[in-house]
Amino acid sequence: MKKSIKVMLTAVALTLSMTALTACGTKDKAKDNEGSSSEVKTISTEELAKNIKDDKWIVVDTRANDAYNGWKLEGVERGGHIEGAVDFSADWLNADTEKKEESLAKDLEARGISADKNVILYDANGEDAKEVADYLSKKGFKNLYTYDVKEWAKDENNAMVAYPNYEMLVPASWVKDLIDGKKPETYEGKEFKVFEVSWGEEKDSPDYLKGHIPGAVHINTDELEEGPLWNRLSDDKLIEFAKANGVTTDTTVVLYGGDTCAASRAAVIFKYLGVKDVRLLNGGTSKWTNAGYEVETKSNPKVAVESFGADAPLKKDYIVDYDKALTAVDKPEENTLVDIRSWEEYIGKTSGYSYIKPTGRPVCSLWGHGGSDSASMEDFRNEDNTMVSGDQILKMWKEYGITTDKNLMFFCGTGWRAAEVLWYADVMGIENISLYDGGWNEWSGNTGTKAGPVATGEPQK
Repeated sequence: MKKSIKVMLTAVALTLSMTALTACGTKDKAKDNEGSSSEVKTISTEELAKNIKDDKWIVVDTRANDAYNGWKLEGVERGGHIEGAVDFSADWLNADTEKKEESLAKDLEARGISADKNVILYDANGEDAKEVADYLSKKGFKNLYTYDVKEWAKDENNAMVAYPNYEMLVPASWVKDLIDGKKPETYEGKEFKVFEVSWGEEKDSPDYLKGHIPGAVHINTDELEEGPLWNRLSDDKLIEFAKANGVTTDTTVVLYGGDTCAASRAAVIFKYLGVKDVRLLNGGTSKWTNAGYEVETKSNPKVAVESFGADAPLKKDYIVDYDKALTAVDKPEENTLVDIRSWEEYIGKTSGYSYIKPTGRPVCSLWGHGGSDSASMEDFRNEDNTMVSGDQILKMWKEYGITTDKNLMFFCGTGWRAAEVLWYADVMGIENISLYDGGWNEWSGNTGTKAGPVATGEPQK
């Protein structure tokens, strides 16, 4: 629910009036629904620093989420966001999604962005903050300020936060620079491969055939896993898969797709095998096309290599199996199974899959959120399909008792959704994390495997 709106006295604008250097005297107007306007003032670095910890103020990063995560974009000297800032990207306002207004309202509430606060909106291009200010003004917000984050980033004493492994999740502009022969931030490799990942052969893949990143090769998820469990292939077969796709341990691998879950599934397996530099396109195919970048429709064949560079997976603990998952039952003080499925799947109302009959959850598991059904992941994605902020993820988990001091084993039905969340946890720098590959399909005994202990219904808090 929105809180009541408190109109700031005009004296506030006078007290914030400063020189052009501090920019507190500049005003813009944003029209509300009735056609009247509210003043949008700029604020100085000094005033921002003074008020950043005041509960009556909130600092909002309106840039692309890649910048919030840690990338140096649009001329900002340091990557990441102002410490204490929340995210509400202007990109979300332009997303073409169902129930967007309802979702945006939830985003504002979840981040504590309310009309009774002084809201500082910052960007680096002079456009994003104005766009969000206009949106908020139409929602009744009156106390709006804009700020250029480049000023903050100039001074090393001003704290900025970047995710420890932000480079694992790349912006579309980074991929564009890479394929254009440039050397984008954090890239130190000598060769790279770009893969579009989706289910089905290339000839049957609409995601690939309707237009893909120039040079991208198609990966069919059947190259990675097999039924009836839909676990990963054997280690030997996975190494052959990597070789067939021209990948060695030293290849920089860039993965994307219309469904980030599929690309994440491949990313986790490449990292499990020991590929040192694996990147996932934040937001998937739509971020590339929305940026206006060129696509191609021609087929790019796989070019195999003779040696992968290792005879066995080099990061075996990144994916675990049933016996390891059972440690969450035996030693819950050290291990947690994190269920990345819908609430209905978690409490046993549905299995989520036509081919999985049992319902419920591992008795020891905690709900880590997912989406509205087995084909959705909105709890972990913003309106533009990018990764939701780490603070929001930790907040969701805390509500259900998930703490990062334990060994976290993420699972879903068959491994796709959990792979995406594992990747985000890795981006955030959380340690002792893995994918429980068998997931509910295996644990439930659906395919004839030995079933683990199961619970149904809403858990007691």
